[in-house]
Amino acid sequence: MHMSEWPLTAFTVLAQMAVGGFIVLGFVQVLARSKYDSKTIDRVSDPALYALGPIMVLALMASIFHLGDPFHSPNALRNPFTSPLSREIWFGVGFAALGFAYSFVQWKRWFTPKVRQLLAGITALWGIGFLWIMSSVYLLRTVPSWNHWTTPAQFYTTAALLGTLAIATAFAAHPYMRNSPILRLAERIVPRGESEDTDDIKAASLIRECLNGFGFVTVLLLPLEIIIALFNYGRPAGVNPPVEEFTMAGLVVRLVLLVVGAGLMGMFLIKMTRAQEHNKERILTRSNTVLALVTASYLLVIVSEVIGRFMFYGSMDRIGI
Repeated sequence: MHMSEWPLTAFTVLAQMAVGGFIVLGFVQVLARSKYDSKTIDRVSDPALYALGPIMVLALMASIFHLGDPFHSPNALRNPFTSPLSREIWFGVGFAALGFAYSFVQWKRWFTPKVRQLLAGITALWGIGFLWIMSSVYLLRTVPSWNHWTTPAQFYTTAALLGTLAIATAFAAHPYMRNSPILRLAERIVPRGESEDTDDIKAASLIRECLNGFGFVTVLLLPLEIIIALFNYGRPAGVNPPVEEFTMAGLVVRLVLLVVGAGLMGMFLIKMTRAQEHNKERILTRSNTVLALVTASYLLVIVSEVIGRFMFYGSMDRIGI
């Protein structure tokens, strides 16, 4: 694998996870309102929202190391109208800034829920644009292996899959995240806008239904990921050799991890959450097994995506001068 591109691998995978996670939380906010009150939804989703910030910060920090000398990073911001790389950085910083603004007003409960939802919608749309700008950096006519529909398709499906599993892990860990020392410290430094006291049974029911939905989504995304990978690596070789020779073993390992993580774990998660449907009161106290299952699925898919991204950078086959 092309290990020298670890900064770009870390940046793209983490940034796509953050964007995907934010959009998944948006779907939770919208779809759950027909059955649950806003306080219950916020209680369950807010800890996951606050966990996305550090992920995006790590992504931006990793991107700096790709420039060789981190002190050269301001030079990459100078040409947003002519340079795809500059646009990528500006859109990344913009998404982080909008996400922070939304997280802060959500924490303080400033403005009305509709205004906060509007800000969340703008942030989500910006994130979708950020993913497109990110993929357009690699749509180069001089690099045939990248200049293909599979590049943006890979980036969007990675965002959807990792975002779904990241939020699933956060929801499964909700009893621990809600009482984490970090959140308690943050509450002392910046007090919340209002109390989040809600019915534990309602919160448990919402978590169960969301985990069920996340399981379905991972199963639906699995064949899409496999199709994109097969299309990407099944094309004829270019005129010039790639930076690193393609290895079938790498693709097999990636797909096996993907199937185990996103496929089998997703199906098992659906069965587990359905089995707990008639025992909603105890879902929060019996969450250790669910948390271990979702976390294992999440980590396996992350490893699969990282392998796939290293293979992506190693497939570069430049033509011309």
